[in-house]
This record gives sequence, C-alpha cells and structure tokens, in this order.
Amino acid sequence: MSKTIRCKFKKENDMIYISHLDLQRLLQRAFRRAEIQLSYSQGFNPHPKMSYGHALALGTESQGEYLDVEIEDDLACDEFLKKINSTMPKGIEFIKAMEITKDVPSLASTIEYGEYMFTLEVEKELSKEFVKTKVADLMNEEEIIITKKNKKGKTVEVNIRPMIKNFDVIDVEDRVITLEATISTGSKANLNTNIFIPKMLETFGLDMDPLDVDILRRELYIVEDGELVTPM
Repeated sequence: MSKTIRCKFKKENDMIYISHLDLQRLLQRAFRRAEIQLSYSQGFNPHPKMSYGHALALGTESQGEYLDVEIEDDLACDEFLKKINSTMPKGIEFIKAMEITKDVPSLASTIEYGEYMFTLEVEKELSKEFVKTKVADLMNEEEIIITKKNKKGKTVEVNIRPMIKNFDVIDVEDRVITLEATISTGSKANLNTNIFIPKMLETFGLDMDPLDVDILRRELYIVEDGELVTPM
C-alpha cells in the first residue's frame, strides 16, 4: 500500500539559484538514490506523484518549502527523513515529515500566504523612525495601485493592498534595513515579490536595483477559521 508524506524543507546557499523545474528534477533523482520507491501516475507518460507549495522565485532563500510525495515503501517518517537527507546536496535539507491521508487537500489549493524577510543594504543612512513611519503610512493606505501586464499583454492597474496582510520593520542598523511581510502567495491571490519590492523601495525613496534586495521566505501558511497556520 502506498502512503503520502508531507515534507518541509529548506533551500539555501547556492541552491537558491536553481529553478523550480531543476529542483523537481533534483528531488526525483535524490529519491532514486535514497532507494525510496515513488508512486507513479497511470497513462502514456507516467510521472512521480509529487506536488509542491507555491513555487519559489529564483534567487530566493527559504526555510519553509513544502512537498507532498506518494511513496510505495512502508517507511516511518524519521526513517524517510534520514534516507532522503543522505542524498541531498548542501543547501537543501528536509526538516519535517508527516503522513497524510488521501483526502487532505493539496498544498497548491490551500496555501494562501507567505511570510518573507527582506534585507536592504542602502547607500544613505535612514533612521529607524523614518522607516517605521513610511511602513505605517503604506499600511494605512486603502489602496496601493501598481501597473502590470496581464496575460494578454495589456497594461492594467491592480490594487495590491488587500494582498498585504502584514508589513513591519525588524531592524535598521548601519545602513542595513531588515523588514518582514506576510503577503498573498497562492492560487487564489498572489503578490509576486518582484512587484512588492519595487513598491517597497519607492516607499522609502530608495533608488536601488530590486535584485539587490535579499529575500528569505520563512514560512507558508494556510487559513483555518480565520487564522494563519502552517501546512503541517
């Protein structure tokens, strides 16, 4: 009998520069090397029964990525973690695993928010009071309008304020600003960091390349009874 394991893993160091597609390939090879037998779909082109949370943007570090994988082996979760971590390259580590039933909704359909940390090294020194005031001003806005291209290539205006659940200052010291935000990260609504970061820099009056902002995704969340909870 097959079983489905929900896993939490970290993606850091040089591994932040591999794409989501390359990550999928890497994990499939790792499961083979670990001699964990995956379950496969039926049909002309069978593929492993593995499903992920919201894909991580290239260059983003994460301490909270999730994977559901169906396996044919009758492994306990601690043995599963031991075997898969023995084949992982430096920068990817599985840190939690639990068995779930077949009727548990998929990660992609239930994850709604991501918690991020942003680190900015700025050329001009900004006071903590200034940064806190600007963050508060932004969060007090009823609308935060950005322009983007839709799937048809047409430029449209979008109000991203409903997609920002939390935005706050962690620290400001020696021209290094550390911020945290909980933003929509799922199939129902998604605020891409490449849209949020330019708006954040504009808020502080900073003329810097958005790619120079370090991003850490700390966690992914589902919503249960109005509260944010982790998928496991």
